[in-house]
Amino acid sequence: MNLDQGGRQLASLILDAAGRGQHDQVADLVAPLDADQLRSLVAVLAVQVDQTLPAAPATGPAAVCELAINAAAPMFGTTPEAILSAERSRPVSDARAVAMTAAREAGLSLPAIAEHFNKDHGSVIHAVRRTAERPRLADAAARVTEHVNDRYTAQLPRPEATVVSLHQDQPASTFEPDGPVEHAVVAAAEAFGTTPEILLGADRTRTAADARAVAMTAARIHGHSLPTIARHFERDHTTVLHATRRIEKTPPLRDLAAKIAAELPDEPAGASTRAAVDEQIPEAGYRSPGARAQERAVPVAGERPQLRVAR
Repeated sequence: MNLDQGGRQLASLILDAAGRGQHDQVADLVAPLDADQLRSLVAVLAVQVDQTLPAAPATGPAAVCELAINAAAPMFGTTPEAILSAERSRPVSDARAVAMTAAREAGLSLPAIAEHFNKDHGSVIHAVRRTAERPRLADAAARVTEHVNDRYTAQLPRPEATVVSLHQDQPASTFEPDGPVEHAVVAAAEAFGTTPEILLGADRTRTAADARAVAMTAARIHGHSLPTIARHFERDHTTVLHATRRIEKTPPLRDLAAKIAAELPDEPAGASTRAAVDEQIPEAGYRSPGARAQERAVPVAGERPQLRVAR
C-alpha cells in the first residue's frame, strides 16, 4: 500500500471510525500496514489531528482590544483595519474612540491600549473623554464594553488559575503618601499604570515623564509653590515649571491633572506655614540682588573710582 497517495484518505477513515467508537474497524484498517507504512500513517494522522483542533483562544490586552475593535467597526460602517490606521474621518475616529473607551472600561491601562492602537496614551485619554461627552458614543461604548466582557470571559481557558485577567497587575509599590503632593504622585502613577517610585526616580520614558509632569501640575493647581514641588521630586523648580507648561498645552493631560488636583487632600495643619518659612530661609552663600548691587558699587582697594564728568 502506498501511503504517499492514499495516506490522507486512510487517515480520514481512521479518524472517522475512531470518532464513532468503532475500534474494530480501526484495527482492520491498520492491520495490512507494515512498520514503514505505520510510521508514515502516524505522520499523516498527526497533521490532520492538528488541523482539526480548535485554535487556542486569544487572551490578554491584545484580545480585549481586538474584541472592542471588531464590535465597534460595524456600528460606524467602517472596518477594523481602518480603526487601526491613521485615517481621521468622523466615522473612523468615532469608532476608534468607542473601541478605546471599551478597552479602558474593560480594565486595560492607558499604555496597553495606546500600544495596540499605535497611539500615545494622551490620545487614549482624549478619546475616552470625548466619548463620555457625547451620549451617542457613550451608549455605543457601553454596548461594546458589554460585548467585550461577555466574549472575553467566554473564551478564557480553564481552569481559572490560568486565566489572564483583564486588569493588568500594577507593579508592586510600597510607597505611602504623606501630604497632597505625594498623593498627586500616587494618583498620577495609577492613571498611567506605573508606580510612585518610578515617578520620583530618574526614569525618562514617555509614560514616566508624562505621569511625573501630570503629578507636578496637579500639585501646582492645588496651590503648592514650585520650590515645594521640586523638593518632593528632588529636582529644581525650573524642571517643575517646564513640566507644568507642557501639560497646560496638552488638553487631555491638563484635564487629568485638574481632576487629580480636585481630589487631593488638604495640607496638614501647620505644613503650609512650615513650607513657607523653609522657602524664606536663604541657602548658604546666597546673596540678594541688592547686596550684589552694593558690592559692585564699592570700589576695590587700590582702584580709583571711575567718575563721570558732565560736559
